[in-house]
Formats: sequence, structure tokens, C-alpha cells
Amino acid sequence: MSPRAPKPPVTRPVFQTSRRIRLGVWGLGRGADYYRSCRALNIDVVAGCDFNPHMRERFLAANPGAFVTGEAREFLARDVDAVLVATYCPAHAADAIACLEAGKHVLSEVTAFHTMAEGVRLVEAVERSGRVYNLAENYPFTAATMWLKRKWDDGLFGDLMYAESEYLHEVLALSYTYIDGAPIVPGWQAHSWRSWIDYHYYNTHSLGPVMYVTGVRPTRVVALPGGQRLPGYLGHGMGGIAPSLINLSNGAVMRNLMGATTNDGACRRLWGTQGSAQMLGQGLELRLGGRGDSPLFRVQPQWDSLGTLAAQTGHSGGDFWVLYYFARQILEGTPAPFDVYTAADCTIPGILAYRSQMEGGTPHEVPDFRLPAERERYRTDDVRQPPYDYREGLFPASADRKLTGTFTSTMRDLIATTATFRACRDWTRVADDVEDPARLLVLADQAIAGMPKLLATQQAARRIADHYPESDGARVLQDLLTLGEADLAADRTRVAELERVRRQLLARVRQVRKVEAQQKRRAGLFSPFVTAWRLSALTPKRGDVRHAPCARLSDRRLRWTSIEDASPTTDAAHGFINVHALYPTEDGIAYLGGRFKVATAGWWTLCLGHDGGCRMFVDGRDVLCRPTRENPARRDRSTVTVRLAAGVREIVIALDTAAGLGWGIYFRFRLPPKRQRRATSSLFPTPVGAT
Repeated sequence: MSPRAPKPPVTRPVFQTSRRIRLGVWGLGRGADYYRSCRALNIDVVAGCDFNPHMRERFLAANPGAFVTGEAREFLARDVDAVLVATYCPAHAADAIACLEAGKHVLSEVTAFHTMAEGVRLVEAVERSGRVYNLAENYPFTAATMWLKRKWDDGLFGDLMYAESEYLHEVLALSYTYIDGAPIVPGWQAHSWRSWIDYHYYNTHSLGPVMYVTGVRPTRVVALPGGQRLPGYLGHGMGGIAPSLINLSNGAVMRNLMGATTNDGACRRLWGTQGSAQMLGQGLELRLGGRGDSPLFRVQPQWDSLGTLAAQTGHSGGDFWVLYYFARQILEGTPAPFDVYTAADCTIPGILAYRSQMEGGTPHEVPDFRLPAERERYRTDDVRQPPYDYREGLFPASADRKLTGTFTSTMRDLIATTATFRACRDWTRVADDVEDPARLLVLADQAIAGMPKLLATQQAARRIADHYPESDGARVLQDLLTLGEADLAADRTRVAELERVRRQLLARVRQVRKVEAQQKRRAGLFSPFVTAWRLSALTPKRGDVRHAPCARLSDRRLRWTSIEDASPTTDAAHGFINVHALYPTEDGIAYLGGRFKVATAGWWTLCLGHDGGCRMFVDGRDVLCRPTRENPARRDRSTVTVRLAAGVREIVIALDTAAGLGWGIYFRFRLPPKRQRRATSSLFPTPVGAT
């Protein structure tokens, strides 16, 4: 595989020192995401280590002149100041300890350790070494979360009462590929840990942000088992949900949710005693005022100058910040947010939640590894989830290696092509209710274009599954074959069905576009001066409105709303005023008026929708009288065709709002029938300024 072209590095210096940190990267898959930030943080990437040859090639392309090897011992012997440990998750503790014992500072990817005994050994190795250890938990470091922490520290939200945080990530393909999408080699194996590890172990991306914002630590955890799994996973913990409840050190409770579901997301909601916050994606909403019905507004946190630099890097700036805090502690001695003790606080609840789940919901106390006595209780506790035999568990030992060697590449392609087909098939089942059907056309085009590859991949999958029908490999292949409807009769039938669906979607898109064009044209016929109506001064109910010229209109502007606000079933292009609700009157009559300019004399039809009695006057001339009260208001209930002379014209409408029957009016101009148009102006009347 040819290496990817590296992105240009961030070069702006941050620390005011000439001292440089010589960094080695151990694990060049996930580790590759950090290169861009290093130069700006006084970090030089000088060494790399990975067992995978194509990862090493990519590393050298991004870091010319650096040393790279596939041997850990050779790597640790290099003259580097610090190591980014981005090896496989269950190996983080052992690899970090090896780096510390070799005299290196350590920035470790999540999670920090895999068993409680490993955690004890890691903490004590850090204490003995005198070196810096940081956990690369990056999810707390977004613009919204860092802004929220500042406000939480200021006391804006009071004390935390309850929190909900999620890290839902459906990563089926990573059970059978490396992190860069290349299939596992040899192809009859699964990924060494992503194919089987229980999602409780990977809990820091949801727990970490809550700890960072509020400053609390977990004290107890409980979890219930969940029995459902998504198809295509080997099971053993991956492919399902992993929710837990956690007691926090201030007495609050948190729901921590990880897992693979049909809706990825990283949402967080925090309730304080004085205010609350919710983060959905990158958006942030606050409810402030200390009450459940206090105002709820969206805020837009902004990065500072350093944050702008961070935003150029991976994971919404998170990768930059973990490197920044790590380098700052090495260069300046300022402690980072996730030292080894906070790393333990963040990692242990996942280990114990897995135990609680397996025990049917037994609560477990979360020890504080800052305290030697607490560590002592777990010094020999190496209880862990039994690993899946990812090397030999997929197929029988006697299996044809040439055939099963194509398993991981077949799974990768089957996952991708089946997902495209399923998205099209499932969305067309609700096509009539989709707001923008044009987006479904894109799905149909993708499914049709991908059909040849899907069919070829399904044939390859069937060959493997048919040879070893009782194997785990056959089971997950069959899951995806079923999802892709591999049992349909003929290939031509499947393509023809997709093309038929596409024609139906195209017809619907054209119909929607036609209606939109008609609405747009109709909206263009509306008098633009309707937004400048004013409420008139009140006159006697039976007074002569001809002598209430527009010059007497109040300066109070009427609030026009769209029909969607007033009635979802009515044409949205008509202006509407709820006169009765906005302007209650003593005599039950409200007068509305405005001025507009007619460029050229012509015939126009004035259309009113109303429910109360209504009269209309143009230039003081009574042109319409409809005293009947009818409910509900209907557009164009009353119309009158009049000739409008060139110049500024005045219009006044008297609306009977007595007894609650006159709620409002709709008003528009439209062209009269052709026989009445005569010299109709090609220009619509235009409003005159406030009068």
C-alpha cells in the first residue's frame, strides 16, 4: 500500500523556549494523527515503531529522516525524551512501564491499563521514575467543553447533580481492518482487540469530559448486562451497548454510555444546582436561571488564539491539546489535566463496570490510586475479560489458508457495500415522508454504482461461508449476506429494482420542485408592503372610515407571521396578522393601512382572507364591504379588482374583531384575469416608507 501524502504541519511556535522534545511514536496507526501538532509545540518526531510495514512507510513519508523499526527493544534504545504510546489498548500499561523504565516521559493513548493490578504497577512506575506521564484523553478538549469548564469553575452552574455522557461508535470494519482501513494480515485473523473487547473498557471518552468540566472523580459503579448485538460482530463484548451508573465524589450520579449502536454520537448533558448544559455534537445549549423552566438558549463558544491553532488538527482540536499539556509539563512543569492518578480515576470505572455487568449488577467501589493503602488491595488483581482467539478462532485449524486468507478483505468490502445498499433500501421505505427527497436520489445512485462490487463481494463471501458453515467466520459473513439480501434471485432483478426505485424518487423530486416553483411564483405576487402595515387610531364603530387617511396611522408596526405559524395547512406565502390577539380594541374595530407606489396605471385584484366583518378603502373610496362573520379565516375569501392609477396609493382595511370572531387577515395582490388586465403594470406595487 502506498503511503498517504502527509498534510502540511502546524509550524507556529507556542512555547517561548528553544528547548526541544525528541519524541518517539510507538504505534503508527493512531499515532499518525499527532504529527501535525508536534512542530508548533517544540516537539520533533525522531523515531517510530510498528510491526506493520505499511505503517512504517507512511511514518517515514510524514517524518523524513526519522528512525523507524518494527522491534520494540530497538525503539526503546533510541535517544528520545518522550514516547507517545499508541499501541494496542490492552498493552498500554506494559508498554508505558517499559518506556518509563527506559527513562522516557510517556503520553499514553486511552485507556491507561487493562486490569487493576496493571494500574497499580503503572502508578508506582510513574512515582519511581520521576518522569511525566499523561493520558491522551482528548474528548474534553473541544471549544464547547473547554468553555463550559471555565464557566463551571466560575460557579455559573453550581454543584453537579446528575450527568449523562455518551461515546457511541459503531466500528464494525475495525474488527477486521487496521485503523487506516487496510485488512488484517493474515486474512484469516481478526483484529487483536477491537474484534472482541467489551465496550465498558473503553469508557474514558464519555467519563473524561464530565470529570474535566466538573472536577469530580468516580467513587462507585454499577452496570447491568445487555443481550443485544449488531450483526457482523464476533460478539464477546463488541457490537452491543455498555451503560453504567457512576456515583461521583460530590454525591452526584452519572449515566455513562458506551457501545456500538445504530446511531453514533458523543452527547453530554450536565445538570447543576444553578443551571444546566447539553452538548449535542459541537453545539452547546444552556438553561440558566436556577429553575426547570428557566430560559434555554444556544451559545457559540469561540476558541482563543491558541484554540484556533488547535482547530487545525485532529479530533476537533483534542489531539493538539493533549500534546500541548504534555509538552508544557515537560518544558515548564505545569501539571496536565490527566496525570497518572486522574488516568486511573478515568480508567477503573470501565474495568469494574465490566465486572458488575458479568455479576448481574453488583456495585463496585472505585478506589483512589493516589492512596497506597487503596492500591494494595488490588496489587494482584489481574481479573480481566477472557480474550477471543483472534488468530485461530475464526476458522478450523484445517481450513484452506488461501481461501480464508481473503476473509478480512472480503469483510471490509462487504461491510461497505452492504451499508450503501441498506441505506438506500431502508430510506426508500419512508421516501414519501422525507423532507428533501433529492438526498434519496444520491443514495440510489450510490447503490446502483456499487451493485457490481456488492455482487462480486457476496460471491466471495458465500464461497468462504459455504466451505466452513459452522465457523465464526461464516456466521459473521452470513450476517452481512442477509443484510444485503444475498438470497434475491437474479442479479439483473436486483439492479432493475434499484433503477425502478430511482425512477420513482426522481418523479417525486420533480413533483416537489414543481410545487416549490409554484409557491415561489405565487409568493412573488404578494404585495411587499404588507410588512409595513400600521394599526390605525380607533374611530367609532360606525364612523366613516373614508376620513381616516393613512396619515393618521400609528407608528406601531404589526407583526406579520408566516402561515406555517398560523396554520400548517394553509399556503405559507400569504402574509398574516393576528389582529385580535395583538391589538385588542375597545369597540371591536381595528383599522390597518399602508401606502404603496404604482409605477404604471393598471388593473389589480386585491385579495383578503378574514373571519370577521371587513371593509376595504382605496384612496378613501369604499371598494369592498363584507360584514359577514365566518370561521375560520380563509385566504382570498374576499376579492375586488380595481384600477390603480400611477403614483402613491393609500389602502385602509377595517376589521371587525368583536366577540373574538375577527382574528386576523391575509392580504395579497394578484393579477386579474387576462380580459381585465388591459394595461396592467409589469411591476408590482412597491411600499412607501412609514407613514
